[in-house]
Amino acid sequence: MTALSTPSKLRGKRVLLTGAAGFVGRHMIQELLRHGYEVISLDAVPADAPGAAGLPAYHQVDLRERDAVHALMADVKPDAVIHLAAISFVPDGNRDPQLLLGVNIGGTIHLTNAVRAECPEARILFVSSAQVYGTATAATAEFPLREDSPLLPLSPYAVSKVAGERFLQACAATYGLQVVIARPGNHIGPGQATKFVATSFAKQVLDAKYGRITEMKVGNLDSIRDFSDVRDIVRAYRLLLERGRSGFAYNITTDNHVRIGDLLQLLKKIIGVEIKTTVDPALYRPTDVLQSIDTSRLYSDTGWIPVYSLEQTLHDIVASLEETAAT
Repeated sequence: MTALSTPSKLRGKRVLLTGAAGFVGRHMIQELLRHGYEVISLDAVPADAPGAAGLPAYHQVDLRERDAVHALMADVKPDAVIHLAAISFVPDGNRDPQLLLGVNIGGTIHLTNAVRAECPEARILFVSSAQVYGTATAATAEFPLREDSPLLPLSPYAVSKVAGERFLQACAATYGLQVVIARPGNHIGPGQATKFVATSFAKQVLDAKYGRITEMKVGNLDSIRDFSDVRDIVRAYRLLLERGRSGFAYNITTDNHVRIGDLLQLLKKIIGVEIKTTVDPALYRPTDVLQSIDTSRLYSDTGWIPVYSLEQTLHDIVASLEETAAT
């Protein structure tokens, strides 16, 4: 076998997690701790910031600072790295592409080079995105996207993820680094920021329930999206860290296609309130074709299947928002 297809095993249970203070990072920490891992948390937010509260073995490091990244890696020498840190909200990347590329590409290069210099046996799980495939057309939508499908990134964010993938795969082939790539679809769940659609809708419907608003702003309710629960996603990440083949990419999704308007109706049903909607042009995106994503490689290599239904995920988002409002 070549370096790009050799299965490998973790040497130990010491994991460095970048982006630990974020939405997915906090769920990832819980998943790792439940399975006996020692977690070293890394993020750019100050240690006394609310986002860093309670994170295990926390280190404040900006991945754009090469020397700081190398110093940390020399100090902690992890057995594995899960690289979540990124500018991940597409509109944020569109507004400041220089910041996006500095974090998403420059940070990935610094992190990978630090692993190569200080702990070259460590496994790297790079969290990419299904957005690397671009937008489906009527002609291509009937064919599920597999990991060897063409990559057609259509946003600076997607471009940054393709660049990260290619750099890491080159390092795997050239230097023998152990690299696994995850390509998740949209994921939602308790604790997600309200700038994302499911949490935004849930908050607005709750605001209507308690009389804080009388109408809510929406974008294109006819858009179709696929939503997975973040807790299913982080379980897939852990399984890929343990069982994924080096040099390979893996799609992760429930492939549960949902009309945005139906998502809103389900939230209204859960919360038990009706509210008038107004289309905000700033939120509106044209209706596009959503392509099915094949996850057979993930199932074959790890046995992963999703366990959370969309309704359960939305119930938990609502409960989380109500708990936050009460504190």
